[in-house]
Amino acid sequence: MTTLENRPVVGALHRPSVTTGLVDVDIHPTPPPGAVFEHLDPRWRRHVDEYGVRTTNGLFNLGEYPQLYGGAMRADAWPEQGLPGSDLGLLRSQLLDLYDIELGVLQCLSPGGQTLNPASQALHQELAAALTRAVNDWQLEGLVYLEPRLRAAMAVPFEVPDLAVEEIERVGADPGVVAVLGLSKTLEPLGSRKYWPIYRALVEQGLPLQVHLSQGGGHANTGTGWTSYHTEYHVGQVQSFQSQILSLVLSGTFDRFPDLRIMFVEGNVAHFVPLVRRLDYHWETLRSEVPTLQRRPSEYVSDHIWVSTQPIDEPDNPAHLVEYIEEFGADRVLFASDYPHFDFDSPEAIFPPSFPADLKDKVLRRNGAAFFGIELPG
Repeated sequence: MTTLENRPVVGALHRPSVTTGLVDVDIHPTPPPGAVFEHLDPRWRRHVDEYGVRTTNGLFNLGEYPQLYGGAMRADAWPEQGLPGSDLGLLRSQLLDLYDIELGVLQCLSPGGQTLNPASQALHQELAAALTRAVNDWQLEGLVYLEPRLRAAMAVPFEVPDLAVEEIERVGADPGVVAVLGLSKTLEPLGSRKYWPIYRALVEQGLPLQVHLSQGGGHANTGTGWTSYHTEYHVGQVQSFQSQILSLVLSGTFDRFPDLRIMFVEGNVAHFVPLVRRLDYHWETLRSEVPTLQRRPSEYVSDHIWVSTQPIDEPDNPAHLVEYIEEFGADRVLFASDYPHFDFDSPEAIFPPSFPADLKDKVLRRNGAAFFGIELPG
């Protein structure tokens, strides 16, 4: 078995070199049955066999209500064996080769990557660390080391900062890692001092944080309680992103960590624009409450926060999509396919015909290259 101690060199690329291909910041690998547990210490294998893995609702393989049919996967992404996102051949043929993806960033939302993150990590912190470690070893060995176009956003036990820092120090310098994966439903807002050790470790490693839309978290799935319908839940999920932006800015996190870069993934673009505008307005009238902030909130957002396209906003007037992106920041919106989920976005179909060619190239290629420190030709 390949381990991080005898790992191969991934090309010669600490930050991959892109030719003309696209950058996809949101690909979801799924470990084949048993793959994660092969990377666990025997002690933890026995523990999982005897006691299972507790999530926020006490179940191993279910998220919160309402459930998603078929794990929210594309029907054509199911391999002959295993789960969508577990077959490297399908990932190549359905995504990397088909759309000329030169850099694809893996975000594993599987046990250790999601089910113990965040709230249930308090139930068994060491198990959470063991599972995230195993997830990282699996995705590096099983995908990244085998496919030079793939890199990993590493999972960490986010609610246990000291153990998260240990994992960042263990694998963060690996050439196959380009980011750390966080989830939008945390136990405390992201501006909490609790998470500052993680941000310090990120900055020291030169890695960004990719915060992915998530379930769980130990809280109701909207700001007013639990939903009755999946549609209600699905639309309301972005509330967690909005709360996290407010917390990060107003807590002074970006003043303390001026090199911290955060990408919010799978939350689209449009709703951020009026939020930031409103935040600026209320900061002007209430700034005595946060006198240590050195700049306007929108300036912090411009320097520290990026967003992904998926699910792309589709206003009736296509020109409004361009306005949303330009007002948020034309250099801070990156392409996300969300493969292999059912609401996958094809880079060939997400933009209307009237979408400006230069802006399209920024979103599909150049912004991702800049965010991950990739050199583009010419």
